[in-house]
Amino acid sequence: MKQERIGIFGGTFHPIHNGHLLLAAHARDVLSLDRVLFVIDRIPPHKELDSGAETADRLKLLELALMDRPGFAVETMELRREGKSYSFDTLTDLKAREPDAKLYFLMGSDMLRSFDTWYRPDGIARLATLVCIERAGQAGSEAETAVALREKFGAEIILLDSVSELSSTEVRNRIEAALPIDGLVPDSVALEIYARGLYQPPEIRAMTGKLRGALTEKRMRHTAGVVMTALRLAAENGVDPKQTRIAALLHDCAKYLPKEELLRRSTDETPILPVLHSEAGAQLAAEQYGVTDPAILRAIRLHTTGDAGMTKLDKVVYLADMIEPGRDYPGVDALRSVSDLDAATLLALRRSLTHITERGFAVHPATLRAINDLGGSIDE
Repeated sequence: MKQERIGIFGGTFHPIHNGHLLLAAHARDVLSLDRVLFVIDRIPPHKELDSGAETADRLKLLELALMDRPGFAVETMELRREGKSYSFDTLTDLKAREPDAKLYFLMGSDMLRSFDTWYRPDGIARLATLVCIERAGQAGSEAETAVALREKFGAEIILLDSVSELSSTEVRNRIEAALPIDGLVPDSVALEIYARGLYQPPEIRAMTGKLRGALTEKRMRHTAGVVMTALRLAAENGVDPKQTRIAALLHDCAKYLPKEELLRRSTDETPILPVLHSEAGAQLAAEQYGVTDPAILRAIRLHTTGDAGMTKLDKVVYLADMIEPGRDYPGVDALRSVSDLDAATLLALRRSLTHITERGFAVHPATLRAINDLGGSIDE
């Protein structure tokens, strides 16, 4: 019987990102691993965790990232263990559980260089083959360290080329600064981060927590998709990312107000119920979420209708609401493929107009003004 080969990839995964996944896939392919276990730390002995996510959050993100990835699995034994997480204890437990398997312990260059200071490095070397992912630009230093560790502990060490220099610190910093993380983490992870306000500044986390109490889980997932899409559009079009984050986050904050309150708050002479939550949302954002920036409030107010003189921020939020990943309607992929912001906004407005008129509903005058202002025609 062929001996099973299991990769052990430990870390805080704070958060999990595509660099982790690339590294694990690279090791799996090169070493012909049957499985890779992602062992999530509870209390890593070598560093303090930054704030931004609890242990349960990190675990949820890891589970989402590994979903539908055959051969990759979450291992939670360190979360169940009291005290700090030591690799020797983890490998001992895994060897007892998988006595016939060959274990490969994945680590980075920094970990290899500090290996002889770890708890029971001799025991780790007996239990598993050490697999070091070399850091780009430091060729040679890992090889020298490997020679010394082989001599000192009899360790079996394999050096693999770097496949990604992405770090969790970089991802956290981008999230905090409202910069897009598309392509840095799986979409499912990004959506969970935005839906729960993870790794965000305190005021954004507070807004998100309050918003979660006002929206359904499904609507919150839509909101997360709008935030993710809007931040990408903002980066592509030179729009302030922090204004964008708040406007996208709060665009539907009044979605579930009672009809009577929506009508009471409306200033339209002929109010159209499906779009009333936009104006009410701008009011709630100011009253209950502390938003004072008129540009943000305007973007919230126009996110369903548009209007003449739309700013880039207005267009970004309007378009993001139309094309976020959860949207699934005929023509949405074509709309997503339009790179010019004005052209995409006009196409989205035209699509909305067609949808409304085909169903015999009333069209808000602001939508007609927006189409004309962008050079379109309501008769096209």
